[in-house]
Amino acid sequence: MFILEGSDTQFRFHITEKSSCWDENDVDLTAYDNIILMVKYADWSIVEYLWNVDENETSNVVFDIYSEATIWKVWEVKADIWWVKDSQKHRFNEETIRGNVLNSLKVPEWNVVSG
Repeated sequence: MFILEGSDTQFRFHITEKSSCWDENDVDLTAYDNIILMVKYADWSIVEYLWNVDENETSNVVFDIYSEATIWKVWEVKADIWWVKDSQKHRFNEETIRGNVLNSLKVPEWNVVSG
């Protein structure tokens, strides 16, 4: 997972569960109230991105991370996906998702002097 500092980013996840060593089945997300992407930034701040359950989208979630959330947070990030039902919160992923917020490119300003 990579995020460019100061840029809008969209993460898409396809949620499945293992039924055996080899088989994976889609999870019906309509059974839950909300799905949350919890991101822990290097400055120890934790931000929760909420996805409201969509009856038409049964196993795919999309999280929007806007530029304001990543400014001055260049470094490693850790994330987990949680499901919420009846005020109970449980983690979907087996392992914490690791990534980085990368330095954004800064384009120098051009000054044109007419003579």
